[in-house]
Amino acid sequence: MYKVIFADDEARFRSYFKCVIDWNAHGFELCGEAKNGLEALKLVEEKLPDIAIVDINMPYMNGMELAAKVKESYPSIFVVLVTGHSEFEYARKAVKIGVDDYILKPFDEEELLIALAKIKSSMEKLQSERDKTQKERLALKESFLNLLISNDDAGDSEMIVDQMNLFEMQRKEGGCFRVISVEIDGLHEELLNPAEVRLRKSTVSSLLGDLIQIAGKHHIFNGPENRIIMLLQYAHEESSSFSEEGFVKLNSMVRKHFGFTVTVGAGRAGSGLASIRQSYKESVIALRNRISMNMNAVLKYEDIVSRSANIGFYPSEMNENLLIHLRLRDEDRIKETLDAIQNYIRNNQLSGDYIHMILAGLVSLCLTYVHEIGKHVNDIFPDHFSPFEEITNQPSLEAAFEWMNGLYMKVMEHSKSVKRSKSNKILTLAREHIDTHYADSQLKVEDISRHFLIQPRYLLKIFKDGLGMSVSDYIVETRMKRAKELLSSGQNLRLSSIAEMVGYSDLGHFSKTFKKHTGLSPSEYEVTR
Repeated sequence: MYKVIFADDEARFRSYFKCVIDWNAHGFELCGEAKNGLEALKLVEEKLPDIAIVDINMPYMNGMELAAKVKESYPSIFVVLVTGHSEFEYARKAVKIGVDDYILKPFDEEELLIALAKIKSSMEKLQSERDKTQKERLALKESFLNLLISNDDAGDSEMIVDQMNLFEMQRKEGGCFRVISVEIDGLHEELLNPAEVRLRKSTVSSLLGDLIQIAGKHHIFNGPENRIIMLLQYAHEESSSFSEEGFVKLNSMVRKHFGFTVTVGAGRAGSGLASIRQSYKESVIALRNRISMNMNAVLKYEDIVSRSANIGFYPSEMNENLLIHLRLRDEDRIKETLDAIQNYIRNNQLSGDYIHMILAGLVSLCLTYVHEIGKHVNDIFPDHFSPFEEITNQPSLEAAFEWMNGLYMKVMEHSKSVKRSKSNKILTLAREHIDTHYADSQLKVEDISRHFLIQPRYLLKIFKDGLGMSVSDYIVETRMKRAKELLSSGQNLRLSSIAEMVGYSDLGHFSKTFKKHTGLSPSEYEVTR
């Protein structure tokens, strides 16, 4: 609806004007009338109409004077003069000084509708041009802001300074900046259409503008990889402290009212334009470390830095054991080992990058086994299967390992279609025999072969083909695993007792083997647990 006011000193004409057409039916709303120029000017100031239709002859202030004042103060209001034949030339002059149109008295319904149609067309064209200009301006600003966060060379060049002035980012507003990156969780999983993605991003941007208030300015725009970026420009460096409250509320509101969630990555505040790029990189690093931050909705780079110092040490035997359990198709032991890896990561508070490296290794191990059993990845997983992208986008450690368990169990399901050979059955039985008798210091390949009535050479081949290691290596592996459990048990057992319990009658031989296997002496290992 376009808002219309009209002014005429004749009461009879004002009555006629109100009913000459069905205003609402034609897209107009009559929001006021005046009987002289002064009243009309006050009405304009109160109602801010889209159109003012005024008689040229009125007391106190005539239509020409009123039109001049309206156009001076409110140039976007369309002014239409109503005039008699004797004032025709006078009205034409008024058009030259800014009045948008005129209509001759007396007029009927059809004449008024034609005049209003011309006005509506002009207004729509003007609005379209304004919208186009605004869109172009917003697109230019977004492009400039993306330049600031992506270009390491974006310094205090004349072009940069001019652009900052153009987009009201004058340096006098403050030269201290912080970048916040916001990701909508699960976009890659839900396979949303572009319109839905735009709607969610628009919702988040709108809420950000309402919820985040700082001493200074903020600039919200669409950044790379479907992120919403918020550039905070503080009025004073001392006011640049970071508050999570608004961002936590943002996540709560979109979850409650729109059914999705967001994750916020916050870079550090810094001075100068170069700090914008640095802070953006930090905000992205914070987002990439969400997997290590226990599903926090707001991730700060400062917290990530303190955590990343704890690189830890991931024992390779976990992956080696996992491969053995895969080859033996032992689902329970596979799940136990994946749980042990997850607990190890959590207990050692490893950094996000290190966690992703471990997860990538687990994926590679599983896919290697797929090829080992004569299958192709496409036989098991769909064409769009992208495991490394999947682990990168997991929102938490728990979610990552839930996905990893699904990956391994799906491979196990397909491995059942591969017929197990007689050698595989012997391998399983021999492994169980070793797991039971590893404490026997006299346990040898020949003893195991004799137990199963096979040749030692055949047993060696079975272990090499099935586990990728010799029988002796497997015996040592089993003994060392048990030794580490005993050293970590807190029972304060004597080393000589532990050596004997895992099949070594010579303490020196046990210590030498343990250090070769783990890189630490038994005493050093016990202290680090």
